[in-house]
Amino acid sequence: MSSARYLLIQLKRIGDFILTAPAVQALRAARPHAEIVLLVPMQVTALAECVPGVDRIIPYRSGRANLETWGSALAGEWEAVLDFTGTDRAALIVQLSRAVHRLGYAKFAGHRLRRMAYTHLSEASVRDLHTVDFHLALVNELLGQLGEHAPDPATHPEPGPALITAHALRESMRSRLADLGVPRDARYAIIHPGTAREEKFWLDDRWAEVAAHLHDGHGLHVLLTGSGDGLEKSHLARLKTALRTPVVDLTGSCSLLETAALIAGSQVIVGVDSMAMHLSALQHRPQVALFGPTNPFHWRARMSTLWCSLQLGSCLKRCSSPRLKGEKWLQFPPGRCFRRWIRLSLDYAEGGAMLNSLAPRRQ
Repeated sequence: MSSARYLLIQLKRIGDFILTAPAVQALRAARPHAEIVLLVPMQVTALAECVPGVDRIIPYRSGRANLETWGSALAGEWEAVLDFTGTDRAALIVQLSRAVHRLGYAKFAGHRLRRMAYTHLSEASVRDLHTVDFHLALVNELLGQLGEHAPDPATHPEPGPALITAHALRESMRSRLADLGVPRDARYAIIHPGTAREEKFWLDDRWAEVAAHLHDGHGLHVLLTGSGDGLEKSHLARLKTALRTPVVDLTGSCSLLETAALIAGSQVIVGVDSMAMHLSALQHRPQVALFGPTNPFHWRARMSTLWCSLQLGSCLKRCSSPRLKGEKWLQFPPGRCFRRWIRLSLDYAEGGAMLNSLAPRRQ
């Protein structure tokens, strides 16, 4: 049995960590007996515990000395350290680790001193790859250095979910829903309309129509989720006023982990490009995702077992707003095209056949 140890560093935002999970999964598949350790921000640790194949998590607290963290990261011998972050702080940890293989991205290596921290640099391009594949490229670079090759997607079975919430938490959330009028065996859909960027927002009356379609057309209980603060606060307040369908309002009342558990039990989640949609993709849950100012080539759900409706081309009417930078995609109604994707997503959730989503392109 191998005693190799691998340290994976991801100190960026929560969304970046979520999209790193498949890379952890790939490394575990290639090194089933190794010790895999994650170094992540403190606020990510609970979510990191849901990534299968992780042996230990080292939390990093922003603005602190982190002496214990540094000690844990630098203690012992590492066969490899993979830096998904690309900052000076991460590069210093990489260099001091004394790992045999110290990997990072050429794109982030920057100046000569930072480059010296690494023994190998991946030439992967953010522009030419889905974000998940960009992270997987670093694992593949390591495997290449070890004389191995990444599995061929055409012949290799698709991996299982890269994020699994605890059964006890999922049961707890079902009990919570039962207290709010959603029976434990009831089917439900989630609408997650919020995001940290205002230009991604969709119109309130459009969401109200989607809620009505899910409830009246498919007999689903409808849950409304979101942080309920920041830019989302006023957006959600207007949406709630526009609703003519009974919904279970969970905005501002669920942690990130609780939201993930709710998504795990849903029939479908509908929303804009956001962290919630990434959580859905990693858990292999059907989704209908609206992409406007962000490019689905980089951020879509990429697992072939998912329904992912990318509302592009003729489905959208472009409108400009003087309040926001660039253009936003808001004005198309949830007509036949949108309803079709919801129906197909629900068919898949019930075990129906799969269908490819509208093909995204690199722009």
